[in-house]
Amino acid sequence: MSKRMKAGKLLSRFIRQIAEEETEFVKDEDGEDRMATKAEALARQIWKQALGFTEMKVTDPSLPPVEIEHQPDQKMLALLYDRMEGRAATATEDETLRPSTAQKITEQGKKRIGALLGDLSDGHTSETNS
Repeated sequence: MSKRMKAGKLLSRFIRQIAEEETEFVKDEDGEDRMATKAEALARQIWKQALGFTEMKVTDPSLPPVEIEHQPDQKMLALLYDRMEGRAATATEDETLRPSTAQKITEQGKKRIGALLGDLSDGHTSETNS
């Protein structure tokens, strides 16, 4: 096993251990604070961002708080969907090399439109090429 693989396994093990530490406060069903694991707090934050949320922010102590609305985060939605479908990406994947679902759909659409336009410019329809 290479040094890089050993280091990766060690890092993964430490991340899992730290994720199980109960150091975070979360609200329970009654709105009371309770201790939770870092993993649970992270999962709750991902859900919050995926669904969108509103926060009150104090910009100036002499003024009332400002309400800021955060729209649902598409990346968090995709992350949750992939996790629920069992398609979890590894932490070592380079996201710049792996296209998102939206990018794949866009590229497919471009190819189909390009093919259609090419067929039309040749005086053919897509039906005659089939």
